[in-house]
Amino acid sequence: MVILIVVIFLILLLGWSSQLWGYRDRSVEKLSVNLDRVFDPRCLPITKRHKEGAKSAIIMVHGFPSTPYSFTYAAQRGYEAGYDVYAPLLPGFGTAVEDLYDTTFTQWYNYLKELFLEKRGEYDHLYVLGTSMGGAMTLRLGEEMQGNNAPDGLVTVAAPVFFNDLRLGAVQNWLFYFMRIVGLFTPALSPTIYKGGEVENDGDELWMGYKGSFIRGGVSFMHALKSIRKNLNQIEVPLMALHDRGDKTVRFENLAEIEKGVNSSNFISYPTAMEGSHRKHVLLMYHSVQEQLMDDILTFLGENKRSRG
Repeated sequence: MVILIVVIFLILLLGWSSQLWGYRDRSVEKLSVNLDRVFDPRCLPITKRHKEGAKSAIIMVHGFPSTPYSFTYAAQRGYEAGYDVYAPLLPGFGTAVEDLYDTTFTQWYNYLKELFLEKRGEYDHLYVLGTSMGGAMTLRLGEEMQGNNAPDGLVTVAAPVFFNDLRLGAVQNWLFYFMRIVGLFTPALSPTIYKGGEVENDGDELWMGYKGSFIRGGVSFMHALKSIRKNLNQIEVPLMALHDRGDKTVRFENLAEIEKGVNSSNFISYPTAMEGSHRKHVLLMYHSVQEQLMDDILTFLGENKRSRG
């Protein structure tokens, strides 16, 4: 009987952790970003505005646990094409690893949402481009922002709507099923600041952010993906979704799930097949493909300028 009770308890514990039963973000209060605390000036937000005042803008959203520096090339290309560009530093990122410990997806997303609504009122045309977690946030904006608040177009790069899906046979990491349990004891494993690599690797060495496993933040992120995936059918605006077939961070199968779920008026699936030893994830950083990808992204944005009432 004791053994049976123990087995049942372990099964329930695993279900509680893997399915996130009853989970909710406990930290939801509004956060700000202390830019004086960035661990490197290259982590600062990117803001590029034309003096004469552009009518169109792009918001670029970094991933987890990255910084706006990953958009250095993309932001310059967007600016040269006539757009004002904003790549914010999300709260908890780019300063100190401890700042991320007890923050949540709700807080990161609300910070982005506030910026989006502020810029929505300033521009005739506003687009959002997000990488990885930033891509998931981009999808959520497309789900929530409707009518006159809707973005004119969305671009996602390696955006997840799931990490593990047994039904699809797509499991990124079995340990993700145990993260909630681990999070009871620690917010992060081996957290450290990473200022880029010394060996040139197609631009991958330029990535800056945190390294390690941010357990509690990861659980919050995974929980948010459940509702993002469920509500994809709310996205009706034009959407271009990019993903590499060999992505080692987010399973390529996510691209098909996004395509299957959205109701976009113009959806473009954009798979890539990169070579090289990097993770094939932060695509707009890689020198070998960034020019072609930005050419196609800017063409897509230029073709999707809607009239506003």
